[in-house]
Amino acid sequence: MPKLTQEAGAAILGRMRWAGLLFLALLCWSTSGWGQEDTATSSTERGRQAFARGVQLSHDEHWGDALTQFEEAAAARDAPLVQFNIAYCQRALGRYVAARRTVLKVIANPAGLDPAQVDDTKAYLSEFDKVIARVHVTLDPPTAALTIDGRPLIADDRDPNTFLAGVGPAAEAKPLGKPSFDVLFDPTTHLVRASREGHHDALVHPSYRAGEVGVLDLHLDILPATIVIKSEPSQGIVKLDGREVGVAPIEFQRPAGNYKLEVVRDRFETYSASLALSPGQRAELTTKLSPYTAPLTKRWWFWSGAIAIVAGGILLTYFVTRPTPQPPPYDGGSAGWVVYGQGLRFY
Repeated sequence: MPKLTQEAGAAILGRMRWAGLLFLALLCWSTSGWGQEDTATSSTERGRQAFARGVQLSHDEHWGDALTQFEEAAAARDAPLVQFNIAYCQRALGRYVAARRTVLKVIANPAGLDPAQVDDTKAYLSEFDKVIARVHVTLDPPTAALTIDGRPLIADDRDPNTFLAGVGPAAEAKPLGKPSFDVLFDPTTHLVRASREGHHDALVHPSYRAGEVGVLDLHLDILPATIVIKSEPSQGIVKLDGREVGVAPIEFQRPAGNYKLEVVRDRFETYSASLALSPGQRAELTTKLSPYTAPLTKRWWFWSGAIAIVAGGILLTYFVTRPTPQPPPYDGGSAGWVVYGQGLRFY
């Protein structure tokens, strides 16, 4: 049983001594009256037998086995008296948060209990409030899932911002969606785990004393993305956003985000791609480099031929577009006669 403060421990032990005989007498009385209304159904019979076994196991102080039998009885035919016995076993096992939740059910519906039993139930609740540790938890990010001792949290019926640790069944936790809230802990050491995809888990082992009021901050760091680059052929130089990272094949990490990837190798075309990386993502890429082919404009014979073509074009243009040369003016001599030939005709 978890260690308690001297005052709280004395109060609980004193009440256990006072209530023990009443509880055992109550169990014996309950066994004789169980199932009188409906003893025909097999479910009721199984519940009656489970209740009777729970009575005997409680008498022998086998609280864990007794709790199992009382829970089986409650599944067959629940009643405030059965829940009272369940709470008593949880209390004896040091499961005060679970016992508090069970006691609240009994107080909300005390049908079948006499006034002394109701008062005793309320006294238990007062004791639990002195023993249970209350811890204010802050969770970043609030979308993380939280488990305590491998169990998800259960909301408290009386306060929507308070949750119960160690009460729910073992299952996968769902995000609470709250950045801060209170958690009720049994006074002992616990395993607290917060997890979210793309983040490092937050894992702590807090230990709380009876009645302690504490604070627990849980922050999950974002996981980097892992990038694995290979090149065919190998030995390509890997660049990210223009900065050299190394020579392929290579594996490295970067924060989540968008990047421009380049793989460069002599005599090969540069490989380019855009990367959109998520937290915790592992991106593997094999780049196939194509042999470099020089364009026509970068070959010597292209420009030699181009120059020849341009020169030939210039000469052709000159001969085509130049004007027809005119003869010099004729000299008619002293007489000033100039004879112009006419076209010849042949008949």
